[in-house]
Amino acid sequence: METPSLQAGAAAPAGAGGAWLLDAERRWIVRVCVSTLAALSSISLVGVAFSLYLVNHHPLLLIAMSPIGRHLLLVAPSVDPLAFVAVVVVRRMLFYVASFYLGRALGSAGIVWIEKRAARFGRFVRWLEQIFARASHLIVFLFAGPTLSAIAGASGMRPRVFAALAAPGLVLRALVVIGVAASVRGYIEVALAWIDAHWLPGTIAMVALVALYRWRRRSPSVLMED
Repeated sequence: METPSLQAGAAAPAGAGGAWLLDAERRWIVRVCVSTLAALSSISLVGVAFSLYLVNHHPLLLIAMSPIGRHLLLVAPSVDPLAFVAVVVVRRMLFYVASFYLGRALGSAGIVWIEKRAARFGRFVRWLEQIFARASHLIVFLFAGPTLSAIAGASGMRPRVFAALAAPGLVLRALVVIGVAASVRGYIEVALAWIDAHWLPGTIAMVALVALYRWRRRSPSVLMED
């Protein structure tokens, strides 16, 4: 998924029909949220780069750094389920809450700006807005993610309501991952054994690929996790 970068402290983006500006307090919130999201995204990429080592030797650290789907599936069978759920929920909620407050600070014009800056992604944003408008609480519970969190913030949803919906939804999704991983545990164990035997050359390749990815993007993107 590709999303645009937001330059902290820059002049606010132009919305449809004219320019809009952020006041000092909202500029500060945007700056903090963008910095948080960029830091978490960078940490996630470091996790990806060293995932072949971490998945067998420090599995909880891997999902704390980079809680993407394939990491969760590989880690789930080998760690305590309660620890797994706790780490996944806390780590993803950090990203989602920062996304929520970013959307809250930017308002609806921020979503318009995202649509204009990324044509391919803009269609996905508009689709999320449509389903959010029809059943906002259910959608946040079932499908909370960075972009949907930003939309929820821009819509004016109260922070407590958002957290009360997103966190239990994440617990449910983590439990589903545990169930799926248990059903294919044998295959995962074979994959982990292979990874453990080849983690060094694999890590060199992964570091090179992540470095190439960052060089091509040049600047960190926010709202790209999950």
